[in-house]
Amino acid sequence: MKINMISRSLDDHLPSSSTAPHPLQRNLAPHLHPFAKPREYTRALTAAKMERMFAKPFVDALGGHQDGVYCLGTDPRRVAIVAGGGGDGEVIVHSLALRRPIMKIPQAHKGMVGGLCWTAEARDGKRGLVTCGKLDGTVKVWRSEAFAPGLRDKEAFEGNEFGSGEGSSSQAILDTAGAVGENGYDFDEEEGGGLAIDTGRRDQLGKNLEPSMTYTSKNGFNGIDHHRNDPVFATASNTVQIWDETRSNPLSTLQFGNSLETVSGVKFNQSETSVLASIGGDRTLCLYDIRTGKAERRIVMQFRSNCLSWCPTLPTTLLLGSEDHNLYTFDIRDLKSPTQIYKGHVGGVMGCDWSPTGEELVSGSYDRTIRLWNRDSGKSRDVYHTKRMQRVFDVTYTPTADFVLSASDDGNVRIWKSNASSKLGPVSTKERQAIEYRQKLVERWASTKDVRAVKDRRHVPASVHNTVKLKREMIEASKVKEDRRRKHSRAGKEKPKAERKKAVIAEQL
Repeated sequence: MKINMISRSLDDHLPSSSTAPHPLQRNLAPHLHPFAKPREYTRALTAAKMERMFAKPFVDALGGHQDGVYCLGTDPRRVAIVAGGGGDGEVIVHSLALRRPIMKIPQAHKGMVGGLCWTAEARDGKRGLVTCGKLDGTVKVWRSEAFAPGLRDKEAFEGNEFGSGEGSSSQAILDTAGAVGENGYDFDEEEGGGLAIDTGRRDQLGKNLEPSMTYTSKNGFNGIDHHRNDPVFATASNTVQIWDETRSNPLSTLQFGNSLETVSGVKFNQSETSVLASIGGDRTLCLYDIRTGKAERRIVMQFRSNCLSWCPTLPTTLLLGSEDHNLYTFDIRDLKSPTQIYKGHVGGVMGCDWSPTGEELVSGSYDRTIRLWNRDSGKSRDVYHTKRMQRVFDVTYTPTADFVLSASDDGNVRIWKSNASSKLGPVSTKERQAIEYRQKLVERWASTKDVRAVKDRRHVPASVHNTVKLKREMIEASKVKEDRRRKHSRAGKEKPKAERKKAVIAEQL
């Protein structure tokens, strides 16, 4: 007689370990779960509410400046280091990990600091900080032990900022910001090549620091940017000048034709490093090629641009922050019209920056708010503000894209999360899976009315809210006026013009 027996694998019905949960058997047939969609919708709505409940984007404010902070510079090779330039000429290097200044350079310039950036790594392994003044017409290169976490034991720290190899014994006094010692960068040589903290010389390094190189010009500098790899930097004044760190005179002067407009900003392309872009006070955007030493193309826009930034992953994409409260992205292969317009601010956009992934961007405005955007969406996904924060003049991402930094004229550098509801600190596997599950639920049901209302709702200051209403009324009145003019004109004389076509007035080759 033949007997049929049921055989089951214990691996499918027993937990993999003593601490693992017991496996559950589920039948996913749709007819057995008639309320699956309503249940999932309820979970999505709850997940959207939880995301807004746990949205606490503000992390900390870094003080120390006696005047407003008008420019920022993050070190691309060290995550926790940022430098800020003040209106009184003071430059402060902050540690984001320690949340305090680690070096102050008082009176680095006479008057406002026009811009600052970090140099490429030198042959000796040291990095430097380049600053320029708006009034004194000088560019200064600051090279110090404070900017080189390795010092003489370069091999000990080579590869990362925490130290590895035989010299990793110095790791005890090297924090995550690359700073040595509890009170900043103070060094003393001991026998055996070790590092020690000289408490008697505490805070003297910044006071006695002298620039390793100084460059002078007749005109003040409004902006500066360093080449990614070469010891070359560009400055913006009445013209664009290219400088070599080893020479006191500029290598070349770039301008479009015989125009002598005031250049307010300049940036190197991070991928095509020979391409340079500048914005001017006469509402122009100009592209240069430092290999030929000529201006290639220029466009004239409706309003003046205050800031610019190159996309790190798309070399042909350029972002502009304009005085008309909008941001524009251009493809430099076709500058006749912008590829995207980002609307939301109610004040001039003073600072903008791309995330390291190139998928998001951040902007800071004169309306005292910070907005974060997805690259393909013209509406901001989030808006940050505080009661004490004044007009924002510069914003930037950290190299890890986890945080956003802002500089305002109230004298503070503020740290914000790039994702308002993200959790700081370690996250267990189970908690991470729950967070990812809630995110997918919100993405799937984001088009429904209730989920979208919870997800997109933001509270803004009363001044911004009232200005938004006023601006909306003005735009509607302008559209009505255009419609009436078109209605009472000869057929075909007054043609409607797309919004993107209005941004650029002319293109000059």
